[in-house]
Amino acid sequence: MKYSMFSWFGFFMPFEERINLIADGGFDAAMISWEDEFEPWALKKEEFPEITRKKGLEITNIHAPFIGYNDIWEASRLEITPKLRLFQGFIKDCYDFSIPAMVVHTNDLDDFTPDLDKGRAFFSELADTAEKYGVNLAVENVSRQHLLDFLLDEIHAPHFGMCYDSSHDFLEENNRGKILAKHKGRLKALHLSDNDFLKDRHWIPGEGFIPFNEIMPQILSSGVVDTISYEVIASEKWQDQKPLSFTTAVRQSLDLNKE
Repeated sequence: MKYSMFSWFGFFMPFEERINLIADGGFDAAMISWEDEFEPWALKKEEFPEITRKKGLEITNIHAPFIGYNDIWEASRLEITPKLRLFQGFIKDCYDFSIPAMVVHTNDLDDFTPDLDKGRAFFSELADTAEKYGVNLAVENVSRQHLLDFLLDEIHAPHFGMCYDSSHDFLEENNRGKILAKHKGRLKALHLSDNDFLKDRHWIPGEGFIPFNEIMPQILSSGVVDTISYEVIASEKWQDQKPLSFTTAVRQSLDLNKE
């Protein structure tokens, strides 16, 4: 089993230093946000892959930017086409940089009325692009998990599936564990972190209340997961400690290799 960590984890420092800490913490891979970084350490996203691989890390996936996902379900075809083309371009970036997967959201805000036909059309066309380039498209279970459930029921392309986020899942009391149990065979990515059932804390597994003793057997029994991936952010108690202590603690939190 391999281990991966998201490149932003709560310590303000240049991208390369964060990547070094992930590698030095014992990880095999990193997940990266596909957006340029700005001052005081400006860096183009196209430079991320080389920096990451020079440190000996694989790239598990990229995460598309957080840019108005609700429009997917509300805007007209004409209005949504520029966003579709942008996301298709990100999939082509994955192909060009030999990155196996891209993570996207279904929505960003809760206060909207989704048109299911519009959502299905957008993600179906995006899935077609993923098939064209052989890149996995992993849709994350953010709020309104029924939208992802709908998409997984409607779109059966081999490269189309789910990014399972444990923290998001356990913020919805009536849905906890359901989408994973139903669609675990469609897993294309993981965002593992813990919380207190109140907010998306991005804590290290074991710092909150999420029952990873129940989640991990589901994930491992899927037969499609070879990388345990964390999307965690250092809480206040970690801010006065060395960042390497944090990345090391994350790596050790769900260490299956010790079993």
